[in-house]
Amino acid sequence: MAASTTFTTACIIFCVLIGANVEAEEETRPPHIAIVGGGIGGTSAAYFMRELFGSDAVIDLYEKNTIGGRLATVNINSREYESGGSIIHPENLYMVNFTKILGLEKREKNSGAIMGIFDGEELRLTTSPYSVVTLAKMFWHYGMDIYNLQTWVSNILVKFKRIYTTQDAGYAYTNVPELLASMDPSFANYLKKSVIKVMREEGFHDALIYELVLGAMRTNYGQGVEIPGFVGAISMAGVDSGLWAVKGGNKMVPENIVKHSKINVIAAEVKMVEFLEDEPFLYEVYYRKDNNNEAKSKRYDMVVIATPLHDEISDIKFEGFQQDIHNFPQKYHKTVATFVHGRVNSSYFGVEQPADMPNEVFTCNMDLLLNSFGQHLPVDYNSASDTVPPIDSNIVGKLFSNRELTQEEVKLYFESIEEVHTVSWMAYPEYNFKKIDDLPPFLLNERLYYVNAIELAASAMEMEAIAGRNIALLAYNHWHDNLDKIDEKYVDPAHATSPETGDL
Repeated sequence: MAASTTFTTACIIFCVLIGANVEAEEETRPPHIAIVGGGIGGTSAAYFMRELFGSDAVIDLYEKNTIGGRLATVNINSREYESGGSIIHPENLYMVNFTKILGLEKREKNSGAIMGIFDGEELRLTTSPYSVVTLAKMFWHYGMDIYNLQTWVSNILVKFKRIYTTQDAGYAYTNVPELLASMDPSFANYLKKSVIKVMREEGFHDALIYELVLGAMRTNYGQGVEIPGFVGAISMAGVDSGLWAVKGGNKMVPENIVKHSKINVIAAEVKMVEFLEDEPFLYEVYYRKDNNNEAKSKRYDMVVIATPLHDEISDIKFEGFQQDIHNFPQKYHKTVATFVHGRVNSSYFGVEQPADMPNEVFTCNMDLLLNSFGQHLPVDYNSASDTVPPIDSNIVGKLFSNRELTQEEVKLYFESIEEVHTVSWMAYPEYNFKKIDDLPPFLLNERLYYVNAIELAASAMEMEAIAGRNIALLAYNHWHDNLDKIDEKYVDPAHATSPETGDL
């Protein structure tokens, strides 16, 4: 009897030890990670996950089309032009660092470009190639509002950049309002107010709001000044000075990230994600390659969704979850970029002499079909060897609209046409501040993450990169049980007061 009891006790101890060893092995082995979507959000998440989890982590990135997503180019007259996200702000730290780390070059915007604001009949304002003259004209037209706008945007950027320090300290957030509040509490409030209300509360007058601000909203998002204040503020930073792009095309950033970070790219469409719950791996990802009806699958510890889970964009199914996961109700905005190689019809814009035509035109009339016009330079433009074509000669121009233009409509804007290319895509959300409480979370389920939740707050390359790092930090903190760094306020030791006060 005693021998039997001793034997049983030994078996129990042995089993416990074996179980502990298995559990320890699961905790210490490198994770298997699936990322669905190869745009800047997905590739940024991949980059930061590789940085955090190390070279042993298995990272598969699924992309059914080309790496880059909405960062793409179009060929016109044997040269490539940006057809997706085209400008980067000098304060966008992640895009700046990616460019340096990946050995890419900056391509500055045309510094001599002239901008005009068109109301459908005439140009209400035009800038100058000389910044001093432009400032004088702006001051004459808008008074102190133009100075106050620069100050307001600068203050927003100071607050915005707090996210870099917060993420450097390892903090992450499961929802968008918390992430924005970590920059400044006012940013979360900006989600609930229209940009026109925010700017009126800041003391700006309607002349500025319904011309310059409206023009920027229509150019950047194809929408008006009723969009939420946060995305409106981000949009105004997009008309700042010092804007640039990556030489060779902005798509080179995500393309080179997957090479630099040694990410395994699987050229396939993900059809379903299944929650396994009690298996060694939490998830099984089912995918199908082009021209192949046979579905395949792989198992992972965690899954990152980096494509918008919205109708007309995604049809991924989620199975085995206790709570239903499905597409979110918010709609995405269809935008159309019509590239024209030809000579601009300056008379349409109320300009008598073609040589006086601005290189860029914002429209400030919501009834106009055209959101904006811009002369574009090729992605390989070299200021040392290339010259900017005069605006009154054959140029490559981009017309932004909310629907495809007919041939007759294109002829309204160009008096002679060599070739036309149309790029149409669901570019960014239909922004509506009244529905902002329905923002999707970054965390959909245990170790199931959603990068594109950030887009309902603001859609921009840097925002996607910030979301990508937030997801990577969330995953890392969950994997290592660093729960004290999830959804907690970070107090920067360099500041005398907490970011909660909103003061530096």
